Amino acid sequence: MLSNLPTDQISNDCWKILIIDDDNFIHKVIEESLKDYVFEGRPLEILQAYTSQEALRILSQNKDIALILLDVYIGSEAIGLKLAKYIREIVGNSLVRIILMTSSIDNTLRKEAVVNYDINGYEYKKDLMSKKLHTVVTSSLRYYRDILHMYNNKKAMEEIATTSSQLFGKESIEDFFETTLYHLNYVINLYEDNYGFDVSSLAAVKANGDNHFRVVSGFGKYQSAIHSPLEDVLSDGDYGLIKDAGTSNNCIISEDNFVSCYNSSSGVEAVVFLEMDNKGENHVNYDILKVFHRNIAASFEKLCINMEIEETQREILYILGELTEAKSEETGNHVLRVSKYAKILAEKYGLSKRDVMLVTMAAPIHDIGKIAISDSILLKPCSLTPSEWEIVKSHTTIGYNILKNSNRDLLKSAAIIAHQHHERYDGKGYPQGLKGEEIHIFGRIVAVADVFDALGSPRVYKKPWVLNDILAYFKEERGKHFDPKLVDILFENIGEFLEIKEKFSDENIKVIEQVSDNTFDSNTFYGKDAK
Repeated sequence: MLSNLPTDQISNDCWKILIIDDDNFIHKVIEESLKDYVFEGRPLEILQAYTSQEALRILSQNKDIALILLDVYIGSEAIGLKLAKYIREIVGNSLVRIILMTSSIDNTLRKEAVVNYDINGYEYKKDLMSKKLHTVVTSSLRYYRDILHMYNNKKAMEEIATTSSQLFGKESIEDFFETTLYHLNYVINLYEDNYGFDVSSLAAVKANGDNHFRVVSGFGKYQSAIHSPLEDVLSDGDYGLIKDAGTSNNCIISEDNFVSCYNSSSGVEAVVFLEMDNKGENHVNYDILKVFHRNIAASFEKLCINMEIEETQREILYILGELTEAKSEETGNHVLRVSKYAKILAEKYGLSKRDVMLVTMAAPIHDIGKIAISDSILLKPCSLTPSEWEIVKSHTTIGYNILKNSNRDLLKSAAIIAHQHHERYDGKGYPQGLKGEEIHIFGRIVAVADVFDALGSPRVYKKPWVLNDILAYFKEERGKHFDPKLVDILFENIGEFLEIKEKFSDENIKVIEQVSDNTFDSNTFYGKDAK
């Protein structure tokens, strides 16, 4: 079984050989014969055990032993066979090469060992010591190297499969490339026998219309380079590699670096750059990295398409929201501000990233039902009659009915918001009279965001309120109109709300901290916006 092989202690500095024999003379002969031995530029580290207990202790402390030279008889018993079976079946190490040694000629034992035990050789000590040692060691290390490479390829392909599923679920470019670099580092580390995840690497993105790549994720020495222009981070030579890779829209592996470029159909470009410590061409499977590159490219294209679709949906919903507000001669930036206020409230409340996205994108069409309300009522500058008020209140149900049949989570969320953003925490709202947490969190969030913006904005029937009056109203209505936790979030983050109000102001009307002479007419106020 390869699956139980730990990878945290593997070293690429030397080849480890374990000699297990109770005869010290054998240890000395082997050690002397192999003292100058080098295979593929790496010397030997010879470990020695005289008992099975010593051998098991050494094996537990050295997970990367390539070859075991194991005496069949340790003491008077054939302990070697039992130990070989233990290493394979209990320890679960099928990677290490095991060569059994014996001083006696016993064909029956030899046949049993070869047929029934997972060993890689059975040698007579006299032949081994005199003429076969270098041949046996070299062939065993070569076999170990090859099977280790196959094992790493298997792990790399498993990592690619894992990466593919994870990348397809990413919703932001930053998360996408952080995951990409993590798994790419893992694969490179497999081939360099280094499992510290300390490979220096970065990813940079150039959005549509930008002139420069900017670093969005980094590991190792590039960790502090995030947000920096790529040309300021890399040397001229490394930046030239990126240009070469960009021309071919492919990946380049040199002795020092892995470079890959990605161009999406939406115009977003990306670059991955990774340092490989002068071992790329000798250690890394180029075909594996090409598969990795193709998977990243496919996942990146899907992400960019999804982001383009999401941005298009966002714009469409803003436009619909603006059309609704324009019908009642209210400002288009109202829906933009409500969306941004809702995002703050949702994040601070602790909603998931997806729920934050849903409420943020759905909030602009909270009043979509107003498209069915007569202009004579919506634009009436004075108080509404009871029958007119009932008509205005119906916009919640109308909006819900427009959106409710969609199977899309975004429009389902919009339906909930349209239906419930005029419910009150104390149960005195409409249209259903829901109370407390019976009201969906999306509805409670948009209720706060909508009223906060409406109070501070001019309408045909009222002047904008000033900040002191707005905050006084929310303090008074905490636990009545509004979810008390959301009111607390509003007060704790009022600076962020005011920054949004200032940045996206309709007429640069600043909310000033003074007491106004505004009075609250529930018929007029709730009848119009039902805020």
